[in-house]
Amino acid sequence: MKRLSIISGVLFLCTSLMAANKITGKIIDESNNQHIEYANVSLLTQDSTFITGVATDNGGGFQLKEVNDGDYILCISCVGYENSYLSIRNLQANLNLGELPLSPDNVMLEGVTVTASPIIKKTDRQIILPTEMQTKAASNGVSLLRNLQLSRILINPIDNSITIPGGDNVQLRINGVEVTQAEIIAIRPTDVIRIEYIDNPGARYGNAGAVLNYIVKRRESGGSISADLTNGVSDTGYGEHNLAAKYHFNKSELSTTVYWGQRDLKWTRENYESFHFPEAYQENREVGEPTKVKYDNLNFNLNYSYQDNDKQLLNIALRNQYSDTPSSMSDRISTLYEGDTSYSISDLSTSKVVIPSLDIYYQRNLKNKQTIYADIVASYLDSKNERTFIQKALNNANNDTDIYSETKGEKYSIIGEGIYEKQFSTGKFTGGIKHTQAYLQNRYSGNIENKITMNTAETYLFAEYQSKIKALNYTVGIGAMRTYNSQEQYSSEKYIVKPSLSLSYSINGKWFFRYNGYVSGYAPSLSDLNDISQAMDKYQIRKGNPDLKSVTFYANTLSASWQSKYVSVDLFGRYSYDNKPIMENTYYEDGYFVRTTENHKGFHRINLETAIQIRPYKEYISIKITPFLNRYISYGNTYTHTHTNAGLRGSLMAMYKNWVLMAEMNTSNHTLWGETLTKEEKLHTIMAGYNTEKWSLSAGVLNPFTKKYEQEIENLSKSAPYRQLAYSKNLRLLFMVNASFSLDFGKKRNSQGRRINNRDTDTGILSGSK
Repeated sequence: MKRLSIISGVLFLCTSLMAANKITGKIIDESNNQHIEYANVSLLTQDSTFITGVATDNGGGFQLKEVNDGDYILCISCVGYENSYLSIRNLQANLNLGELPLSPDNVMLEGVTVTASPIIKKTDRQIILPTEMQTKAASNGVSLLRNLQLSRILINPIDNSITIPGGDNVQLRINGVEVTQAEIIAIRPTDVIRIEYIDNPGARYGNAGAVLNYIVKRRESGGSISADLTNGVSDTGYGEHNLAAKYHFNKSELSTTVYWGQRDLKWTRENYESFHFPEAYQENREVGEPTKVKYDNLNFNLNYSYQDNDKQLLNIALRNQYSDTPSSMSDRISTLYEGDTSYSISDLSTSKVVIPSLDIYYQRNLKNKQTIYADIVASYLDSKNERTFIQKALNNANNDTDIYSETKGEKYSIIGEGIYEKQFSTGKFTGGIKHTQAYLQNRYSGNIENKITMNTAETYLFAEYQSKIKALNYTVGIGAMRTYNSQEQYSSEKYIVKPSLSLSYSINGKWFFRYNGYVSGYAPSLSDLNDISQAMDKYQIRKGNPDLKSVTFYANTLSASWQSKYVSVDLFGRYSYDNKPIMENTYYEDGYFVRTTENHKGFHRINLETAIQIRPYKEYISIKITPFLNRYISYGNTYTHTHTNAGLRGSLMAMYKNWVLMAEMNTSNHTLWGETLTKEEKLHTIMAGYNTEKWSLSAGVLNPFTKKYEQEIENLSKSAPYRQLAYSKNLRLLFMVNASFSLDFGKKRNSQGRRINNRDTDTGILSGSK
């Protein structure tokens, strides 16, 4: 009996020690530093399961007792104030959080909803708090994003590129700084505090498709070195390699990233063309041979930042992008069958592009909740493109066609941007201006000799106010854009007014509704504006159009979401309209079919999708299925085309401790623009891996259930329609291995990030390639 009592006492002591931690703190009003009584303080697990909670006392203090070691989320709420969330990692002792400020509820526009999964819904964004298991199962910032299975975020398993349906661009940011994909890959998952998925960007972001902002910890001293390497095993012509290093000293940070992407594969092309001449009809069938596609992309970034606590931030970045493509995606070696005549076709292109740039950024926090941001980017673009086209008759030596073109281009540009933010007791105001000035010179030689010089400018001003009326949150914005370009005797100028409105409403913490509408605009691409003509082949010419005008764009989006512990549903619907869009036009002139662009009547899009996520067994298994429907209506000056595309995306994530299993599949997504229908590739992937804090190893297979990796483009022109097929057997049943490591040292500290970043990579070259 005495022995049993001793054992019981030891067990009681151990249990008491495990639950001996206390979390204390004091809640204050951010606007006047007064203590807040009766605020609710809740302790949640990383998957937002409630553990315990208390109310603050008369002095605003609180104490959570008997908290076990582990990772938690602290939720602070009070009537009249905005909810606040704090991530607590690796609790192993008593923790005094000090004074924690709450913002009055009418300061920010966003209504907040906490769901069974760690996602906080706001008017313009979702705030995702990665769970411990999602973090452990990730090897870098991109794989962490894949584990989250966010709606409308697509991650290409081949090159890790991040897009949304329809191909709209996704801005990537770290602590508010727009960064490259390589810098996202360099993120250590355990350093991620949260991810802000801004799926409803306003004027502040130039109406980008979406913004992903990683909020990460910043080290106080020492440094880190990391690498992420992916190589093909069954085919060694595929590689994605990322290296990164950081070093901290006092208030400064020096960092660098290097990305090397290389391909050495073979593609086969098939072309089917019809030519409706005024008095004849010609059909061509082209059967291709496996043709090499080879390129190397090498990007380098050297960054220095100085941060003086919360007062100011100076960031200087020197970047260089280098691309060498000795064998392009458009290359083909084939046999052309034209009636009773056969031809051998050799169409080969090479290109080199170098883009050095200097980016200087400054951020200053002022009194009375005011902040200013300034950014200036100077860049130089040097490019060289060559194309050799040879069409040789196999039975008639006098019917050959040779085309050679060489283009050397130089472009100088400067981008300046300034933003001012001010928080009031009733909302937040943001205003800014951005100006881009560019000078371009392209020299064409070969079959044609010409020099094109262009000057372009674009100025954009905006103002935005965020607030709320009871449970209805709103954002109202107004902007104005001026575009200008000049080329020899041609010049064009246009002004576009850009209003915007966003509304959101939450019901019972489970339903969330949102509407977003805005007017925007875009200028013609520099390549389309070239006053130049390039021969494509024996029958066709590609021609620029210096008379193109800027386009006004209208968009309306309505979304709704419902979430519970085991199931979440996201509904998305979008209608958009381009007024006087820049689309293609094909006509017959002087014995050739001329392919050019011009401003047409209009273009309509309807995009619908429903994302259903099921979590049948806690975080261990997550299944997501997303059926979608796209509808396009293209109103040209001389044509009308419509197309409807239905499809499905699906993913399975299974995680256990440091192990992860991922399976994804996508049916083909179609896009219609002008007279061209693009049918994107079907993808399916299976990956499995093991991750630790310092290293990871994973292996997988791309497209294991298909005979070939295929893309298709169909042109619907009445005078010269065509159908192009491109496929590669190198990218089916492709086994891949990924290895990564991260070595770091030094203390950690929180930091703010810069908010804006600009780049210019448009060469402005008109190509004659098909």
